[in-house]
Amino acid sequence: MKIVELSPQEFDEFTKFHPLSSYCQTSKYAMIMSEYGYEYDYIGYKDDYDKLQAATLVLTKKIGDIALNTKYGYAPKGFLINYYDKELLSNFMEDLRKFYEAKNFIFIKFNPEIIIGEGTYENKYNINYNGNVKIIDDLKELKIKRRMELQEFDLMQPKLNAYINLKKYDYNNLNINYRKKIKNAQTKGMKLVVGGPKDIDILYSFIKNKTKHNINYFRNFYNTFNKDNAVDLVFLKIDYEEYLTNVKKKYEEEVANNDYYNNLIQKDPKRKNLNRKINSDIKLNALKNNVIKATEALKKNKSMIIGGALIIKHLNRVSIIASGYDEAHKELNPNHYLYHSIFERYKPYFGFCDMRGVSGNYDPSGKYYGINMFKLNFKPTVYEFIGEFDLICSDKIFKKFIKTIYVEDEFDKH
Repeated sequence: MKIVELSPQEFDEFTKFHPLSSYCQTSKYAMIMSEYGYEYDYIGYKDDYDKLQAATLVLTKKIGDIALNTKYGYAPKGFLINYYDKELLSNFMEDLRKFYEAKNFIFIKFNPEIIIGEGTYENKYNINYNGNVKIIDDLKELKIKRRMELQEFDLMQPKLNAYINLKKYDYNNLNINYRKKIKNAQTKGMKLVVGGPKDIDILYSFIKNKTKHNINYFRNFYNTFNKDNAVDLVFLKIDYEEYLTNVKKKYEEEVANNDYYNNLIQKDPKRKNLNRKINSDIKLNALKNNVIKATEALKKNKSMIIGGALIIKHLNRVSIIASGYDEAHKELNPNHYLYHSIFERYKPYFGFCDMRGVSGNYDPSGKYYGINMFKLNFKPTVYEFIGEFDLICSDKIFKKFIKTIYVEDEFDKH
C-alpha cells in the first residue's frame, strides 16, 4: 500500500461512489477554499494492484510563527475509507502521518460523516447510539486525538445535523401551528422562485448579519458548483396582486361573519356569542391592515423578494448552505414557508435535505433554542456524527502548538 497524489479527475471519480461522499470532499470545494488561504492535496491510498482503497481532500495551511514552514491539514468530512477494516485504517493513518510529517505538518484534522446515533421526534430527540461508536475506540487505539465539543457549535462542522427524509415529508404531519403559518404565508402570495448568479447580493442582504463570510465567498460557492448544475439559488417572492386578491376575499368573508355575530348578540347576548364577535373584530381589523399593506405595496412593486437560500445538490442529498429573510416581513413567517417550499421542491428528485446543525441543548434558556426549535418542529431525524479528530504528525510540536493562542485564532474562523 502507498500514499499517492491524485488528479482532480481521479479524486472526484473515486468520491462519487464512496458511501461517505460529501460536497466537502470534492475538487469544487477545494477550489472554493483556495480563495481563503488554503492550498490543497488530493490524496489516494493504492494497493499493490494500483487500486484505490481510500482517498481524501486535504486542505493545507501555514499556522502561526512556531516555525517558518509549519503547517496543518484539514480533511473536511473526510477521510473516505472503510473504517471497519482496522488493518487498512491503521496502515493508512500511519502512512499518511509519515507523508505529512516529512512536509513539516503538525497534524491533520478530519471529521468524517459517520453516524453514531440518531434522535427522532417520537423519542424527543434523545440520541440512540449504534455500533459505529466502536470506531471512536479504534481511532483512539491508533493514538488519534478526539476533540471534545466544549461549547455549542465549536467544532469545524456541527456534530448534530437535522435531516428531512424528503420521501416521507408531509405538510399534514406538521403541528397545527406550523401548518397555519405555512398556509397563511401561501395565501399572502408567497412563491418559491429560482435565481441566478447576479442575485447573490439579494441573498447576502438577508444573511450578512449572521455569517462570518463576505459576499465573495457565496459568489465563489455558487459559481464553482454551478459549473455542473450542483447548486440552486432559491428565493421567496411575494406576488402583491395575488396577496391583495386573497386578503380581500378573506376580508369580505370576515365582514359577513362579523355581521352575523353582531345580529346574533342582539338576539342572544350570551358570553359565548360575545366572545365570537370580539374574536371576529380582532380578525377583521388584522385583515383590514393586511389589505392596506398589500395595496400600498402593490403601488410600489408588483412583487418583492423577502427571503432566500443557497442549496447544494450532491448525489441523493440537498444541503441548505445558507438561508435568511427580510426581518421587516417577519410577521408573515417567511422562514417557515421557505423551508417547506424547499422540501416540496426537491422531494421528487432527492432523498434527503440537510438542514445543517442543531446544538443538542434543547433547554428554553439555551443560546440556540430558537434555531433548534425552528428545525425540530419540521420533525427531522437528528443524526450525531462521530466528531472531530486530529492525526498528530509531530507530537513534540503539537504539544507546543496547543499551548499557544493560534488554536483559537485559526479555528475560531470556522
